[in-house]
Amino acid sequence: LKEQLPVHYYVMGACGEPGAPGNEWRNVADWPEPSTPVPVYFHESGRLALEAPEDPSASRMFRYDPANPVPTVGGCNLTIPAGPKDQRPVESRPDVLVFTSDPLPEPVEVTGRLKAKLFVSSDCPDTDFTVKLTDVYPDGRSMLVADGILRMRFREGFDREVFMEPGGLYEADVDLWSTSLVFNKGHRVRVAVSSSNAPRFDPNPNTGAGFRANAETRIAHNTLHVSKAHPSHIILPVR
Repeated sequence: LKEQLPVHYYVMGACGEPGAPGNEWRNVADWPEPSTPVPVYFHESGRLALEAPEDPSASRMFRYDPANPVPTVGGCNLTIPAGPKDQRPVESRPDVLVFTSDPLPEPVEVTGRLKAKLFVSSDCPDTDFTVKLTDVYPDGRSMLVADGILRMRFREGFDREVFMEPGGLYEADVDLWSTSLVFNKGHRVRVAVSSSNAPRFDPNPNTGAGFRANAETRIAHNTLHVSKAHPSHIILPVR
């Protein structure tokens, strides 16, 4: 019998594209497999690129209203529709910042742990930041690959609460967990940043009050910095 190594994982690939790389099981000794952590940067224009931004003061601001959160569209859900759903219905919202790469000249495999490093500000003492990674097909579909969220009061750990000062600039590491996918040639990589994904995640009321302590909410004006000094980016484990 063929030796069975302890880790089995599935490498996703493009659907409906004959000969697309990926779409296979692998059997390996350890997880994650060796990869190169590649930072991919957000630019004020909405471009996602390997080159870091050069603008000394670039940023993007959006208004997050807990009474009108970004609705959940797919993902790792239990009691609501799940899976790699097309994100275009929510990407067009004014409270979602979208960053998209150029079409890929060749396939790119991303296998391992995903993390986004954001530099952010808010006019509220607490708020959330969400990050989605999607695979954009040539026909425009933006298919969800992975996502994550960070409640800012817990940015230094879940054992303590540290609130924000209005206008202060903070570093936020958003964990998108793990994936294995080959982005096919001609596809684009997209990252969407916002502050809600409901009902999958309970909308942050932005007040700093305890969890569901009351019905009070505040509208947050949240800023994502994409400057030379504060280059927000996602880190992709490229194989």
